[in-house]
Amino acid sequence: MDLLQKTAESNMKSQLLVFLSLFCFWTVISEQMPKSMNAEEGLPEDVLRMIAQADIRSINDLEDLLGVEAKDSPGFRPTFKIGNSKAAGCKTRIVSVEVPRYKVDPTSVGFFLWPSCVEIQRCSGCCNTRTYKCIPSLANYKPFQIAKLTYRYGRKELTLHTVSIREHLSCNCTELARHHPRFPSKYYRQSTDN
Repeated sequence: MDLLQKTAESNMKSQLLVFLSLFCFWTVISEQMPKSMNAEEGLPEDVLRMIAQADIRSINDLEDLLGVEAKDSPGFRPTFKIGNSKAAGCKTRIVSVEVPRYKVDPTSVGFFLWPSCVEIQRCSGCCNTRTYKCIPSLANYKPFQIAKLTYRYGRKELTLHTVSIREHLSCNCTELARHHPRFPSKYYRQSTDN
């Protein structure tokens, strides 16, 4: 039994060493890889700037801007004719936004809001390159009347509140600051922009 136990322990140690070796190898290799494999880093700055600042509404516009003709991928055989792709450009669009409960009553959680969501204009869409982001260039606060229902001492109480939510009036593609945050963006809390 002792021999069997020692053999099992030896096998486990060997497997652990293989795992640690693979982990160390992957760590070293991944450090040497470019940080963003899908980034547009292979393109010259002047080309990226030209693309970012152009009004590109279709693949034809991109072909005209670059002075090249798009080629189909090797082995690509469309089964039907696809229309010219259109970009979801940077502009205001109507979106649903949840009413921030803290704006109605920051001291309590035991209440019901109606409506719980409102429709408002917000900037969305893509800019031509990853170095530019669709952000509001003009915004204001739009008031909404919200009903708050509470239940106290066996009685229903309905009160009306005015809540102001930020609405985007116009948008621009703006170049992002060139800095490298200490942590990747997934670690930062996303703003609700309310």
